[in-house]
Amino acid sequence: MRRRANRKLMAVIVMAACQSGRMAPQELPLERPVPTASGPPPPLADDPQTTVEQLYADLVSRRDALRLPAPPRPPADTCEPVCKVGEPPGAVSTASGCAPGAGAACTTACAQADAACDDAAKICAIAKKNLTEASIAARCHEARATCTDANAPCCSCK
Repeated sequence: MRRRANRKLMAVIVMAACQSGRMAPQELPLERPVPTASGPPPPLADDPQTTVEQLYADLVSRRDALRLPAPPRPPADTCEPVCKVGEPPGAVSTASGCAPGAGAACTTACAQADAACDDAAKICAIAKKNLTEASIAARCHEARATCTDANAPCCSCK
């Protein structure tokens, strides 16, 4: 008796499925192919090399605004077995012996110089954490030189 009820129930389900069209073969939509990526994957937001390059680009813009020459490249032997990274520089306008004038040009020059030294300090702090990255150590060396060079337009401004 129970078997007969189960068979009837199954028959009703099969008939309902056939009538609803669910038993008929359905065409699946063709999926579009995934476009192939070109080039390397995008850098991670916390990637030290990416952060240093962004800060360095900002530093170069500030160096250009102050009309400073590009500093010499560091010696190639600075990373054996680890990179030699100096202390991050401080702000220019707070340096001892620096007494810039009060005009708008002097304020702008010192603001650019302080911002360049701030970028340099950040680059060198990252370099200190990554003592085996020669490219980051080189950026620190150049950034420190730019900060030092930025003293002249700020501190000599009258």
